[in-house]
Amino acid sequence: MEVVFLAILFLTEAVVTLINWLHQGVSKLGSFTLFVGRIISASRNLWKRRDLFFRHCEYIGVSSTGVIVIAGTFIGAVMGFQLYVALHLFGAEAILGGSVGAALLRELAPVFGAIMVTGRAGAAMAAEVASMRITEQIDALEVMAVDPIEYLVAPRVLAGVLMMPILSAFFGGVGSLSGAAVGCGIMGLSSATYWEVYALYVDFLDITHLIIKSLVFGFLLTAIGCYCGYNAQGGARAVGLATRTTVVASVLAILLSDYLITTFLPVVSYPLKL
Repeated sequence: MEVVFLAILFLTEAVVTLINWLHQGVSKLGSFTLFVGRIISASRNLWKRRDLFFRHCEYIGVSSTGVIVIAGTFIGAVMGFQLYVALHLFGAEAILGGSVGAALLRELAPVFGAIMVTGRAGAAMAAEVASMRITEQIDALEVMAVDPIEYLVAPRVLAGVLMMPILSAFFGGVGSLSGAAVGCGIMGLSSATYWEVYALYVDFLDITHLIIKSLVFGFLLTAIGCYCGYNAQGGARAVGLATRTTVVASVLAILLSDYLITTFLPVVSYPLKL
């Protein structure tokens, strides 16, 4: 009887814990949805905050170029090497260019680019906004009748939406060049073959994937970063907690949305090219 009692107690505790997790998750999701609604509403007045918008475009876009170049170079080089080795086993190394281009533009460029920008800009946004929250600067804006969402959040989010597709395209271009450098310069594939197949297989479908995913990822990483910072509570520890939550939540949101977009994007129903 004691064993049965302990088993029932354990199951009850597990069910209660699961219900609490679900309740917290639904509550956070609802709060984030309302926050997004406020962002959309505040975006109507973007022209009033254009100076802030351009400043955040420079911070998210231009200042992230170095990280994107380094990441794109090494990802493209690894893709060029690994795919050549795999394709050589089947005598199909001639399609290396198309394989590298499709993989980069469809998946690696938007996903890895967004993760790199999350680590650099998204975490910084969360820390900055959280610092303003715990030092009551956001409360001061409200006292002065300045909408903090319009002033602090909307320019950042819209800048991320605009800059992320550009950074992803840059990532894909740099990765394609480094893949060609490895595949042609080291592995011995003809550069004419590489670029001919690249141009043959990389088309508007791949670019569509890159643009749509980058727009969504740019929105998610900036909105989540601002949300975590805006709702920070406590002292200095809240800044670190907001930064950590931003990185973890943004990466998970990027991966989940990547799967959903890949699955439900209408153009993916077309026959595969490769």
